Amino acid sequence: MLKNFLLYGSLILLTSNAYSKTNFYQVTGSISSVEVLKTYSTQKVPRNEKRCSIQRVPVNQDANKFGADNFIGALIGGAIGNRLGEGGGKSGATALGALIGSEVVRNDKAAANQTFVEKEVCRIQKVMHTETIERVSGYRLVIEVDGETISLISNRSYSPGDLITLTKKISYSLN
Repeated sequence: MLKNFLLYGSLILLTSNAYSKTNFYQVTGSISSVEVLKTYSTQKVPRNEKRCSIQRVPVNQDANKFGADNFIGALIGGAIGNRLGEGGGKSGATALGALIGSEVVRNDKAAANQTFVEKEVCRIQKVMHTETIERVSGYRLVIEVDGETISLISNRSYSPGDLITLTKKISYSLN
């Protein structure tokens, strides 16, 4: 029985090879058109952007700064405090007078700073943008070869009119 099985198996293998044939040929075709194939992807990208707005700001922004006028006010206030103080409290009265003199000048400057103007104020802010990236994924070639027009996908770009070598495979078999 094993002999019969091997005999029939080898007959099937031998006869199937005898009923088919494949030939390979090198043929030349002409590129008639090229279409660029693209893929698209999106991604979020941070960018610094300048953002501006109109705001009300005081005309004199130096009102809260300590300047020469504050120093003079402190000297005058200290001198008055020194005159009014007695004994061991004299140095405390001088310091208190200097503080009050400086504060009086600061309040005068702040009172003069009641005028406002509208001004453009800008700042840099990080903003997320969505970008679409386009990538070439291949090329669809329309080729005229052997009197036919075929379409193939390629990783390499060609120009219309270029000649291209193709491998043509022809298989013959009995049904």
